[in-house]
Amino acid sequence: MADIFISYASEDRARVRPLAEALMTRGFNVWWDRSLAAGQDYTAIIERELKNAKAVIVVWTQSSASSTFVRDEAGRARDDGRLVPVTLDRIDIPLGFGAFQAEDFTRWNGGSNAPQVLLLEEVLNAKLQGRNIDGTAIEKRRRRLGARIRLVSVLTVIALVIGIAAGGRYIFNPPDTEVTQEDLRAELLRLLAEGQLTPEQAITLAQLLEAGALGESQSAALQTPDSAAPSPGAETRTADEPGMVSPASFEADASQAYQAAFIALAAHPASEVRIAVAQMANDGTRQAAMQTLWNYAQANPEDLLREQIYLLCGSVGEANDDPLGQRALEQAANLQPRDPRVWRMLSRSYERVNRDGEARAAAQVSEGVAAQATGDTAAAEQQLQNALPQLNATVAAPVASELGDIAVRREDWTGASARYERAYRLREQSAEAAPNSAAAAEIDADAQQLVIALDRSGRTREACERLQQAQTEHDTAAPDQELLERCQRLRVQLRSDVLLAPQVRDNSQILRPRATP
Repeated sequence: MADIFISYASEDRARVRPLAEALMTRGFNVWWDRSLAAGQDYTAIIERELKNAKAVIVVWTQSSASSTFVRDEAGRARDDGRLVPVTLDRIDIPLGFGAFQAEDFTRWNGGSNAPQVLLLEEVLNAKLQGRNIDGTAIEKRRRRLGARIRLVSVLTVIALVIGIAAGGRYIFNPPDTEVTQEDLRAELLRLLAEGQLTPEQAITLAQLLEAGALGESQSAALQTPDSAAPSPGAETRTADEPGMVSPASFEADASQAYQAAFIALAAHPASEVRIAVAQMANDGTRQAAMQTLWNYAQANPEDLLREQIYLLCGSVGEANDDPLGQRALEQAANLQPRDPRVWRMLSRSYERVNRDGEARAAAQVSEGVAAQATGDTAAAEQQLQNALPQLNATVAAPVASELGDIAVRREDWTGASARYERAYRLREQSAEAAPNSAAAAEIDADAQQLVIALDRSGRTREACERLQQAQTEHDTAAPDQELLERCQRLRVQLRSDVLLAPQVRDNSQILRPRATP
């Protein structure tokens, strides 16, 4: 049994994981519900761990403040003197808990040595040792560490602005481009307008800009080595071949993808990701940083920002002729198949290594998904069908799935089942070759769509057999309770304890949630 119990709303699981990992890194014995094993009695385990913990961290967020379970756990901890509240959002703490000082993690950078974690550590040690907390000493330490928090926030903002305005320019544009103070001010105003900065941060950074405090940092960022320039092949291609993506189009897409991914990942909970992102703009550390990001994405398939990691590696890697760039773009195509930018960058990548057939096919897919976004389904289907035979298994799978979705829209369930069948088999090939790939993560979705399409086309027994096979081979969830019951009536031996797929609620809709560009 653990010394520390973390109470939080299930919607916040991805946000709470870094906190649990940071505390474990600092030597604490922590329990949170991700450690439940299959088949365990969920309620009994929680009751036991909550009862025996010496300290209970309650993570207050917009979601947890309205959670009955979190309030109940917080109430028990409060009544026993074990409550240690933490805030991840700026909210009004629920009635009955406002009198307890909550540690402010709203600006935490995710590091285990961050000031917020050090302060929380002191409070937890007092709880675990059974001694009273010295409120005066804690408050002094809080004020002292608060100054460090403000400094860290300003430095993070500086890195963000420099990384976007300077790094993006010198990675994707000609090396003689100069980033001026005016460029940085414009970037600052844009980030403020988009809500990426608080007014306090913007004022502080504006003062630094006016004082010229970033001059040295800009110079360092703008020392552009030869390898940071666009690929030599891109420089020599001046005329666009039919069906190919132009160098100017690639640079525009890559720069846009880089900036969006940089903003998203600069605030990533994992410090190793944030550090690697900052290192991408430096020629001496870029390759190692890309490898770090790739390894992290492969090892964390549930990370909500995984596609942004692949986009960052793909855009920067391709701009610098790094083979990892193409692999990253192929992963991004599986996670964001409806983003035309991904397919255009991938087309340019294939052309760079003389895979012209695949390059043209990827360019066709970009046109197809763009047509699909405008509602021109017929043009989209034609482009995707023409492209599919030329693509390798890794990127052919999401195209086959897209064709399945188009068939579903016109209620062509026979055509949809054939296309989902192909996507499912292609995903299996990719997963066998690379178990941690994005394609492997999409197998369940394709299997569920295949099962539903077979059922809707009148082949219910075949649908049940496919579901049984997918459950056995990939632990796939049943798409809905109604189909599961029909399969059981047909006496197909399906697992009765399998959970329903959370993303499938209405079979009349397209079943796969798609990212939009």
